[in-house]
Amino acid sequence: MRKNLFSRKKIIKGLIISLTIGVVVFLLVFLLTLDKNTMKSFQYMDIEYIFLAVGIIFLAFLVEGLRIQVVASAIDEKIGFWESVKIFYISFFLGGITPYFSGAVPGQIALFTKNGISIGKATMIATVRPIIKSIVFLIITPILFLYFRESLEEYELLSWFLLIAAILFSLFFIVLFILVVKNPQMIQTIFKWLKEISFLKKYLNKPGVEQKVEWIMFQTMQFQGSFHLLLGHPTEMFLIFLYTAIYWFLYFLIAPLLLLAMGIQLDYALIMIIQVLIFFVLPFLPTPGGSGVAELGFASLFSFFVPENLLGIYVGGWRLFTFYINIIIGALLSLVELRKWAAQEKILKSSGN
Repeated sequence: MRKNLFSRKKIIKGLIISLTIGVVVFLLVFLLTLDKNTMKSFQYMDIEYIFLAVGIIFLAFLVEGLRIQVVASAIDEKIGFWESVKIFYISFFLGGITPYFSGAVPGQIALFTKNGISIGKATMIATVRPIIKSIVFLIITPILFLYFRESLEEYELLSWFLLIAAILFSLFFIVLFILVVKNPQMIQTIFKWLKEISFLKKYLNKPGVEQKVEWIMFQTMQFQGSFHLLLGHPTEMFLIFLYTAIYWFLYFLIAPLLLLAMGIQLDYALIMIIQVLIFFVLPFLPTPGGSGVAELGFASLFSFFVPENLLGIYVGGWRLFTFYINIIIGALLSLVELRKWAAQEKILKSSGN
């Protein structure tokens, strides 16, 4: 897993692709909305709100570090606070350079196992956040969408489609999580069923395959045990939900702060629902980190509220603070981690000789 996710070539390539898509779309929006007043608007921006936005986005990631620590503690594991923050930055980057944010969870699992945590427990720590986020968003998003749908009437059909698709995908992952936790033997049952299929028999009856299935079963049992440990710590469970809520509240503050910096007054509850809809749908978009689609979606939804000459700046600033700063930090930390692993492997090889 390490080599697949943390190759220097893939890190740099993924970063370039994600940045390129985002920059091209931003420039397109910026140039289409550019006029003589656009550059003048920079003179009147309130820099204090910009600095506040920077501070808040870093604070959000510190909160995520605390959440990781709490989950680890609840399942009888220990991990340092700064190590937790580093892991979240790296996994954010890995998610941001892969379609459907698919690299985030495997990246976290690899980093947790490097810290001496078993794969079963590492999987629990890595998956509990997206599951909680899915549950919270699954409840809140439809309610907010129905309440504010008149404000989104220009995009009602598209919004309904995206909302329903996101709900179905979220339900699928939540149900899968519940099934694995309640009945880990299901994996063994499925494997036995597959072995009965004629063209799969000769492959699945090999000793190596049997061993892998046993290993997966062992890790799944650990995963189940970790979940029961988690449920046995109500205080930690409360803190996990609390830190998740605080993280998203801070994350969603960036958009209104940028509006305040530009002197634009809007209904901030409406800004929140637009962001909830975007971030609920974003993980199900095929571009790396949702690059390009996120900018276009944000620009489209805010085009009715933000003056045209400021729209490009607003979209670029929002995406810079909520995404690109973080994946650049994550990329740098990934390269540092890669260098450490290379040095460790070199030491092991030299000691073996």
